[in-house]
Amino acid sequence: MKLFSKSLKPEEVINFLKENPDFFIDHPEAIEQLEIKHESGEAVSFIEKQVEFIKSKNLATSTQLKDFILNANANELLFAKVRKLISIILNAEDLENLLVATESFFINELGTEKCKLLFFTQEELYRVSAKRIIEPEIATKTFSKIFKEVDIFLGKLPNEIASITFGAQADIKEAVVGKLHSEKIAGILILGSSVDEKYTPEQDTLFLSFIVEVLSHQIDRLIENRD
Repeated sequence: MKLFSKSLKPEEVINFLKENPDFFIDHPEAIEQLEIKHESGEAVSFIEKQVEFIKSKNLATSTQLKDFILNANANELLFAKVRKLISIILNAEDLENLLVATESFFINELGTEKCKLLFFTQEELYRVSAKRIIEPEIATKTFSKIFKEVDIFLGKLPNEIASITFGAQADIKEAVVGKLHSEKIAGILILGSSVDEKYTPEQDTLFLSFIVEVLSHQIDRLIENRD
């Protein structure tokens, strides 16, 4: 005699057991009828399988918790460094000091391989070092594509931009290029890497956007005070 007059679907059994969690307590004899195959092919008891499942579930939870803690610690460390950089930017007393200090911090404190602050202007206009100048006509033509939809570009750097910003021999493969929001002078903050997958489009740019905003404001302030 069959308990059910029709064959059951697996999901129906699962739903029944969920709705009746005490089923195996009330019917312990049912456990004896269960046959569970291990990956090795040998039969194991229901209890052994349950213990194995709980262990694997606990391991996954433990791994997720560990990753969460590691990410939280990394973000806390990054926030502390960004706060230190912001302090350096706001306390800079002249433009060249600001630029050098910012570049040095990215390289020495944040582990950036290459960092440059460059401007699109005439050299004599703001008395900025010649090595920081890209002619406006060249800059417009070169950077208009990467800034067409975003203010911060991440990913593989076109050879033309790599050559203009870091030099033809720099071997820069990827970069982060942030457009300055200065009201006084156009320019960029660019971080370069010779390693693939260092900067990818899906990476978060929250901290960098904040740095670019503060940097742009300070550049305007220093230029205005100098004038």
